[in-house]
Amino acid sequence: MGREEVVKRAVGKADAFELLSCAFAYPDERLAQGLVDGSFADDARACLLDAGADPAADSTAEALAAWRDASAADLLADMRIVYSRLYLAPGGHTPIFPYESAFLHVERGMKGVPALFRTPVTLDVERLMREAGVVAKNARKEPCDSVFEEFEFLSYLYAKLADALNCDDAEAVAAWTERIQTFEREHAQAWLPAFMQRTQELAAEKPYCAFAALALTVMEVHS
Repeated sequence: MGREEVVKRAVGKADAFELLSCAFAYPDERLAQGLVDGSFADDARACLLDAGADPAADSTAEALAAWRDASAADLLADMRIVYSRLYLAPGGHTPIFPYESAFLHVERGMKGVPALFRTPVTLDVERLMREAGVVAKNARKEPCDSVFEEFEFLSYLYAKLADALNCDDAEAVAAWTERIQTFEREHAQAWLPAFMQRTQELAAEKPYCAFAALALTVMEVHS
């Protein structure tokens, strides 16, 4: 694989993770409009093609195009209801915690209501972000190991890798590759595939099912 293709794949992964960060944050007008006008599906297809996921690009984009020409206002209202039901239900009865530490707490059958801040997992995610030059947004109000923060961090890491590849800086390429492998091994792959599978189970025929399918496809692509 030539250098140009390797750079293209890293950029594709960076763009795809940025798209996923937007998809799994609390839904806003821009996200709903992107589904309705088809731009989200088009962007997802382009990212997958750049990342090297050609076989899955068309089918994944087709699933995301299911809401084309729907009412953006109605879709947004429905997405906010579904998002809140799936990820934000209060009182320790959240069907799917959108935070790595809390999600793993439930998955592993640990007792009690999971903590959200200053857990070993959140502290390690914070450390890896800080070492890579990143400060989590709203760290005091939102745990840094949220699904959307981790996707945003992956986007940043792959963008940095793409820059290093483009500059043919072997030392930087090795450093960013190691950071990506460490974060994916110790965090992203430890919970995000299970999170997405659980989302698919509980969000059938909703955009979040299609978002989860996109995430699983992106995470299976090897740069």
